[in-house]
Amino acid sequence: MFDDLVNATAGTSGAGAVSAWTRTESAACARKVAAMAAMLEHVYAQSGSADRDQWCLDNFDAVAAHIGAAQNITPGAAFHQLLTSVALHERFPKVAAVFAQGLITYALVKTVVHRGALVVDPDALRRLDALLAEAFADWEPRSVDKTEKAIDFFVHQVDPQALRRDETKARGRSVDVRIEEDGSGMATILATLFAHDAKAFQTRLKNLAATVCPGDPRTADQLRADAIGAVGTDRMACLCGNDDCAAAQNPPATGVVVYVIASDETLAEPTETSDSEPPAPRPETPAPPPDTLVETGESIAADECAAIDGVEPRLFDKPLRDLTLTELMTPTPGRLAKLRPAALMGGQFLPGAIACRAAIGATITSIVHPGQAPPENRYRPSKKLADFIRCRDMTCRFPGCRVPATNCDVDHTIPWPHGPTAASNLKCVCRRHHLLKTFWGGENGWRDRQLDDGTVIWTAPDGLEYVTTPASRLLFPELSRPTATVRVRDVPASHTAGLTMPRRKNTRAQDRADRIRLEREAPPMD
Repeated sequence: MFDDLVNATAGTSGAGAVSAWTRTESAACARKVAAMAAMLEHVYAQSGSADRDQWCLDNFDAVAAHIGAAQNITPGAAFHQLLTSVALHERFPKVAAVFAQGLITYALVKTVVHRGALVVDPDALRRLDALLAEAFADWEPRSVDKTEKAIDFFVHQVDPQALRRDETKARGRSVDVRIEEDGSGMATILATLFAHDAKAFQTRLKNLAATVCPGDPRTADQLRADAIGAVGTDRMACLCGNDDCAAAQNPPATGVVVYVIASDETLAEPTETSDSEPPAPRPETPAPPPDTLVETGESIAADECAAIDGVEPRLFDKPLRDLTLTELMTPTPGRLAKLRPAALMGGQFLPGAIACRAAIGATITSIVHPGQAPPENRYRPSKKLADFIRCRDMTCRFPGCRVPATNCDVDHTIPWPHGPTAASNLKCVCRRHHLLKTFWGGENGWRDRQLDDGTVIWTAPDGLEYVTTPASRLLFPELSRPTATVRVRDVPASHTAGLTMPRRKNTRAQDRADRIRLEREAPPMD
């Protein structure tokens, strides 16, 4: 069937080619989804799988991790793909057949799985599957809202109690923080909250903005925006630059820690390190010539920090009628591109000027590259070595995982004491993937090996290899300079003797059944 769809695209062009390849794309996606369901079925068929359903990292999690590595996507995205694939093939086989023909899209399949999740009676579920498969034969384009309502109509036909309740506005309140992926170093916050809380928040921002002196160069909008970042403090840092500014004598203080990795030339005036405050690490780099650091670095930092405040300057320095076509078409050189960029712990790009702004009042800790230093004679790495590992890796080193290194374990690739506590044998792994490596590892499970430059090569249970490199390599390649080669002692076949996987109280299936029961029994909302 799939080969026929591919052959049907031959000789097509224009809208005909778009239509033919769209159907082929959906059919290919259906086969990918079927392969995911088959992977989970294979794991369930293995010996001991019933006991592993009680594991904290159960069969489902292990398969989702494998799917995420294969596609280089985050664990959350892989988890939802596997959830959809299993529900489709176990609950909606006729809809799955229509999907395999390329007649519906993956987006529509996800909607079917979600809107029909509360149907539990087998006969009702079979009727719903048949009704939807028949309707999809001549399904016309619909908006997301109309699609959900149409599927809800069929759900109501077979089981009125299985309709998913729409949340009221009050129950739908939320806060969404999105860090922009365009390298601007900016983020967008979207919040829906109670009106009285919004009014109080608005007043709080106004009061925080008023803690700076009148000489601060920022506009009212910029002050309110920066006040959001200062919500956890009692006041804002004044940027007027005057030595006698009363507002600057009382700098902000907070218990919230945000780790920023920056080079020495970006932060022209490093502050003293305090052992009493959590560090904000930065990599140590070879110092440039003194005249470059003092005469150029500081002036660049001052100019670029000032460039992000105040009113937007004029685009051109003369009237438009006096400009040539070349001048009109030539963009103004970026004022924020001279300083070396920095990064948040987690890998998000941060322009140098914004890194300088983040350094105001922050604790600065120099990161020391271990070079060819010998390993440390203990299991837990020193703070200096652990800081280096976290700044080098920035994120969990499992394929596709983006958990920030500050939320990860520092893991021995070759387990201690057979492998040393050295940079070439240490990496950051989140707790989920640490458990995966420990309890789903071995000869037929996940295995990893590490190179001297921090590169980690993962071998999956099916023998395929996935290579991950430190997230700092693009911005701070000096952190990936090779460290001392690991000297390995005799490693036993298994190092998990005496260790037990944390267990969950209920299996995943039991938790899902409880959620469905509670939602079905909930009274309709006005």
